[in-house]
Amino acid sequence: MLADVALEDISAVIRLVREVCDRWDDPPAWREHLLHGACRLLGGNVGMMVADAASREAWFGRPTAVALVGVPAPLQTLARSTVGRFESRAVNDVSRELLPGMDTLYGMMVRQGWATAARGDLSDDRSYHAAPFYRDFQRHIDCDDFVVSVRIVDLPRRPESITIDRPHGAPRFGPRETALLKLLHDEVAPLVGVRLATEAHLCRDGLSKRLNETLSLLLEGMSEKEVARRLGLAARTVHEYVTALYAHFNVCSRAELLAYFIRRRPVARECDRRDAEAAETAAENRKRFGRGLRG
Repeated sequence: MLADVALEDISAVIRLVREVCDRWDDPPAWREHLLHGACRLLGGNVGMMVADAASREAWFGRPTAVALVGVPAPLQTLARSTVGRFESRAVNDVSRELLPGMDTLYGMMVRQGWATAARGDLSDDRSYHAAPFYRDFQRHIDCDDFVVSVRIVDLPRRPESITIDRPHGAPRFGPRETALLKLLHDEVAPLVGVRLATEAHLCRDGLSKRLNETLSLLLEGMSEKEVARRLGLAARTVHEYVTALYAHFNVCSRAELLAYFIRRRPVARECDRRDAEAAETAAENRKRFGRGLRG
């Protein structure tokens, strides 16, 4: 598949991954930068990332559009509600009633452990244009063709997809674009939760605009007094902001806060870490039980 990709394409993917990693502590920022970059690389007009926190074998759980670019604000609610229609439904059911080809994509995941495909590899034009996913959503945002990629990320453990669309009348996605998205997702997926924070990690998610500004200035090396002058705030107010940042990132000092960002490795929030440990223990118990039955 990489034979379809030129060296300059590979260099562009490497640059994009590096830029994404520079935004590691801000999940919306790195995801949106990734999607904008993928749209440029593949010549797409819309990009979407979907994560499913409760999927199980051959079933969708709670798929959520965690990032969306290229869609006008009034239609973004439509996009998220359309993805929500997959919730708690069997893959075959979704493929038959909402979006043809999902069973084929899932089959690729089962066989390979990954899936990247253009729309033409998943369904014919007539089936796709008759499907509710196209009629109720895609055509309203001027999307006709797409290429989609699915990977299982580790922290938190869940499937995540990237979809890049092209408008009506544009050339179809071909082997080059499919190979490019595969390469990009192969590089990004292992970083999620390891180098790239999600909402399950200590990160900028949940910070107000003022707390974000304060954090950025602290990371530039400014003192609290300098931050106060830059933002036009009272020193006492900035001190309260800094105290709130310590609590948000679960640290006790500025040195600990700076060390966290110097390491550039996301740490799971306490409740999520306990949940992950419990899930890992349960999975190990199931394996032992299965081995006992086979024995």
